Amino acid sequence: MKKGTTLCCIFHKALRSRFVSILFVNIILVLFFSSKIVNAQENLTEDSYMYSNTVYFAVFCFCLVLLCILAIIIILRLKYTSEKKVKEASLELRHITNSIHAGFVNFNLEHNYEIIYASNGYYDIIGYSKEEIQQELENSVTTLVCQDDLDKFTALKDDFLNGEYIQKEIRMKTKSGNIIWILLNGNYIEDKDGKHTVSAVLIDITESKLMQERLLLEEERYRVAAEISNDILFEYEIDEDLMTFADKYKELYGRAPVIPHFSDLKTNAEIMIHPEDMGVFSEYCRALRSGKEMIESEFRIKDIKSDYVWCHTRGKTIYDDYKRATRVIGKIVNIDLHKKELQTLEYKAKRDPLTGVYNKSATKDLIDHYIQKHSDTRHIFMIVDIDDFKSINDRYGHLQGDKILSFVINQVKMIFTSGEIIGRIGGDEFAVFIGDISNKETVFIKADLLQRALRSVYREEEYEISVSGSIGVSLYPRDGINYNQLLNCADKALYDVKDQGKDGFKLFT
Repeated sequence: MKKGTTLCCIFHKALRSRFVSILFVNIILVLFFSSKIVNAQENLTEDSYMYSNTVYFAVFCFCLVLLCILAIIIILRLKYTSEKKVKEASLELRHITNSIHAGFVNFNLEHNYEIIYASNGYYDIIGYSKEEIQQELENSVTTLVCQDDLDKFTALKDDFLNGEYIQKEIRMKTKSGNIIWILLNGNYIEDKDGKHTVSAVLIDITESKLMQERLLLEEERYRVAAEISNDILFEYEIDEDLMTFADKYKELYGRAPVIPHFSDLKTNAEIMIHPEDMGVFSEYCRALRSGKEMIESEFRIKDIKSDYVWCHTRGKTIYDDYKRATRVIGKIVNIDLHKKELQTLEYKAKRDPLTGVYNKSATKDLIDHYIQKHSDTRHIFMIVDIDDFKSINDRYGHLQGDKILSFVINQVKMIFTSGEIIGRIGGDEFAVFIGDISNKETVFIKADLLQRALRSVYREEEYEISVSGSIGVSLYPRDGINYNQLLNCADKALYDVKDQGKDGFKLFT
């Protein structure tokens, strides 16, 4: 802005504000002294009149000079304040422009996109000096635009509308040969000579553009990985209790991917969660709404074939500016195959390979664990020994003996439920543990059923082998408070039965 223009603006501003009041006071004084002079002329002699008029005129001039000095002081102060503000604004603008990689350019749309004016920032971005642009690049903006974006850039001259705002992203080549992304923000301008130009600010957005491309690439990689692995992304809105799965959820599980009132067990869990996992799913829903940073759980979900498959879900809670939990973002992974493989390995680790019942170590662990959880009730421990099994092996061979063992165990499993523990603890010795018995009569009933199951005949082709067993019984907590103590007492009762002729049972006393 020119100095004369600045002073003019300041002067007009003063006239509009304080100087108006000064003029008003001045007019009042003039009217006042005029009236005084008129009155003096009517009432005074000629000499007195001249003297009084001179005095009044001198006072009037003094007041006028004083007011003019005051007006000049006010105007100078306004000028100083205005210049100070302009200087501060200029410094602030310079700081802003220096903090971003940007420049200003004004170019003609009708003469080879000739540069009319460009700021230092523009030349800093492209790496060329003003002289190099004029001498080597025909002083044209288009010489620096990448070939692939040239059509987009030259289209600026189409559909010209004076004052219209434009914004475009283009690539430009710098002096060093690097390709940079530029955001062009500006306006179409038609000057008084009818020339069509564009005035625009050019901002280097290369870093943000590269970051955006990396984010899109990562998102695409994650999406492809999720599709390959059948992972399903989800977003849970805590306040709304709204679960939104990726579209693949419907493809794999046959239900709508958007589930309102997700934590309502009666509405959702009964149709999608395995009955045995209801407790786990309920705890998972509470964790989703708790605001806990990381959430993990495993449960079985009904798929599109109505089969229950094991899934592992993992989510991270997102918080707002006030540290309040707003949503959970995560994924559900189908781990059914992995889970079944683990279950198979676990089964093999705990089971006797010949008979399929628990092996010795698993039997001991299961019985001790059950006793710890149900220490206030009574339980039965029975040890079973097949009578004369050594003679069977010697007479028919070990292969046939193994078949008889399996046959006997199957007979035993037929009379007990899955809640009772049956395990092989020796060559032909088995343990049967029955928890939470109501009275002593139950002990005799169970022992008698077991004895009857053992007393059977094994038939195979030409073989017909009679089988029986001896049973020793101990009671918790009367005879012991853990597996080893109960086994020791039951074993003593077993040998008493063998001494008395086998094929029977006896309680430890």
